[in-house]
Amino acid sequence: MRRIALATILILSAAPVVANAAPAPQIQSAEQRLLAAQRVAPIPPATLDGLRNALALMKQDQSQPALFQVDARIFAARMEGLAEIRGQETQQRQLEGLQEQIQRLSTQNQSLQAEYGQLRQQLAAKTMSTAQTRHLEQEIQQQKTQLQQEEKRVATLAGQSQQNAAPAYAKALTVYAQVRAASDGVHVSLPAASLFADNARLSSAGRQRLQAMASILKQASASQVLVRVAPQPGGISLATQRAEAILHALRQDGIPDRVLALATGSGLTPGTAELLLVDQATP
Repeated sequence: MRRIALATILILSAAPVVANAAPAPQIQSAEQRLLAAQRVAPIPPATLDGLRNALALMKQDQSQPALFQVDARIFAARMEGLAEIRGQETQQRQLEGLQEQIQRLSTQNQSLQAEYGQLRQQLAAKTMSTAQTRHLEQEIQQQKTQLQQEEKRVATLAGQSQQNAAPAYAKALTVYAQVRAASDGVHVSLPAASLFADNARLSSAGRQRLQAMASILKQASASQVLVRVAPQPGGISLATQRAEAILHALRQDGIPDRVLALATGSGLTPGTAELLLVDQATP
C-alpha cells in the first residue's frame, strides 16, 4: 500500500511539469523574436510596452492553455503590426528617394531646355549644325521619358501607401474578427453566434474573445466605439439587449465609458455584431 501511495504522489507532483512544458518553447521563441526585432532597430516605447505585456501574459497564463493561446496570438499579431509599420517606413524612405531623383531630373531637364533654347538661337544665326540639334532633341526626349517613368513609380508607391494606411491595431484585431477600414472608421465585424450562448447572454468563449479584443482596443486612438448588432429573429429588442451586453463587457474590460455608445444595427448582415471605431481625425 505504501508503494502505491508513493507512486500516486510522484505522478501528481509531476503533472504540472508536463502541463507547463509545452508553452516553454513558444515563450522562448517569442523572447528571441522580440530581441531580434530590437537589434534590427529601436522599437517605439508604446509598441515595446505592448509586446512586453503580451509576453508577460504568456508567462503568466502558461498553465492555462486557452488563455495562453490567446496571449500568444496577441503577441504574434503585435509583432506582425511592428513588421508592417517598419515596412511602411521603408516604403516611405524609398518614396522620398524617388522624389529627390525626380527633382534632380527636373533640374537637368530645365538645364537642357535652356541649352536647347540657346542652340535654337544659334541655329537661327546659322552657327550650329542640324546634327547637334537632333542630338539635343533626342537627349531631351530621353530625359522627359525617364522623368515620366519616375513619376509613374512615385504615383504607384503613393497609392500603395494609402492602401496600407489602416491603423496598426487593426492587424491585431484580425485574429478575432473581420476588419475593414472605411471613410467613416474601422469596422470590426464577427458573427453574433460566436459571442452569445443563447438570447442576450454572453458565452464563456465570447466573453474571452471580447476581453482579448478590449486589450487591443485600449491601445487604439479611437475617439468613439459604436456597438452595433444586426436585427435578430427575436426582434429589435433582442439585438438591443445583445448590443448592451457587449458594451457592458467592454466597459468591464477597461474601455472608457466616454467612448462607448450604442448604434443601430440596420444595414448589417443578419447575424452580425460590429464595433465601429471612429478615429479622432475621421470627419
